[in-house]
Amino acid sequence: MKSTLRNSGIALFSVVALFLVWFGVTYLRAETMLWFHAAAVPERAREDALPIYRALMNLIGGSSAGLGVLCLYLIWSPLQRGARWAGGVLLAVLTGVFTVAAITAEELHAETGAPTSWHIMGVLIALSVIAFATHAASFGKNE
Repeated sequence: MKSTLRNSGIALFSVVALFLVWFGVTYLRAETMLWFHAAAVPERAREDALPIYRALMNLIGGSSAGLGVLCLYLIWSPLQRGARWAGGVLLAVLTGVFTVAAITAEELHAETGAPTSWHIMGVLIALSVIAFATHAASFGKNE
């Protein structure tokens, strides 16, 4: 049972980390404004805003992909070997990042009416909490 809980936590954390890598690559590859970003920029200004948009997309994409890879390392090295601290670090970092992303999306929505992604961030936070709880539950009194 303990190994099932531990493996479930590892798998859930891995899903979240792989999402970060996919998200980062998606942002790095964007040549034009993604539809939900374009909704925040008046059409007449989109072409002029594209250079700064691309720069920001590269920063966000590279950071997200890098964070995802770092999380995968933590998951498949210390966490998989049973380091209790690794789950807490992952939970803190992931919930922090996704909370900031959700707040930012809501602020942008309030100012521009652009679609928001807080729902996605909420699911990712929930998965992270479940991953942490599941993995933490694998540590019993005898371990």
